[in-house]
Amino acid sequence: MDGSQLRDLIGQKRPRYKEQYKPLIESISKKGDSSGKGDFSSFGAFYQTYMYAFIIGYKLGKQNFIQQSEKHNEFFIFSQWNPIPIRDYIVMLLLNKSEDFGFRWIELEDANSEVIEIFVAEFIRQMEGYANAGFEYLQNKWDNENMIFRNPFVFVKLLEELNS
Repeated sequence: MDGSQLRDLIGQKRPRYKEQYKPLIESISKKGDSSGKGDFSSFGAFYQTYMYAFIIGYKLGKQNFIQQSEKHNEFFIFSQWNPIPIRDYIVMLLLNKSEDFGFRWIELEDANSEVIEIFVAEFIRQMEGYANAGFEYLQNKWDNENMIFRNPFVFVKLLEELNS
């Protein structure tokens, strides 16, 4: 399997998030032509908020996996997320960590379809884990410091806070 085939398989997936974060996502994301909710800054489309949450979870080095009994929602298929450079960045981050979840991605070139399917499922699970950890972080900020969401640069400020 070459890289473009692997990218296509990953792109067909619909990453999930915990149902409990839906109100938060709706509050800090734009939907359709909407430009935000009142005085609060909004990030972008729902999937852009998901990408942002993933990066927060990744920077925290924390994951929050969806349990089988937990209610969850799915996002748009991954290949349709924009901006493409951020989507590709997420893929590269996870490919570089693939040994941490049991795969050497370079060996996937000669792997059979069953191994590839297992890898893609785990790849998406890892993405979901980081994103849900990011949503947990954002939910805490929303619940305890929601005034920061009035700043039009809130998302940059939160990333700067994580880097310091």
